[in-house]
Amino acid sequence: MTISVERPAVPADGVQDMVEPYDVRHAVVTVRMAVSRDQLAAAVEDAATKGYGIKDPDALSVEEVRSLAAHSLAWMSALELEQGARAMAHMAGPDAGDVSLQWYVRGVYRAVDRAFPSAR
Repeated sequence: MTISVERPAVPADGVQDMVEPYDVRHAVVTVRMAVSRDQLAAAVEDAATKGYGIKDPDALSVEEVRSLAAHSLAWMSALELEQGARAMAHMAGPDAGDVSLQWYVRGVYRAVDRAFPSAR
């Protein structure tokens, strides 16, 4: 599956292969979706921490951030994405209950801003 995120347009880095080893690839489907900055941060954070154990989001390249976002957006449900976005926004803000992780959360936002610059 390839997910192209618009505004600004970002090329897909590859194909997220969802086909099991015993099956045959039938098609590559392109899904276009509009997402918020918080949703992108949630998607990147989810893949970075759960999937790859990334400790320093500031060290991620633009290509790595885009790949992590595409990976998560391919399999996260809309509800998971929205809950993650709300959690990320809260943890990055001044009312966060646990400020010990703010450096990491803010690093994820910086990585998202590098990979997906604002169109404004």
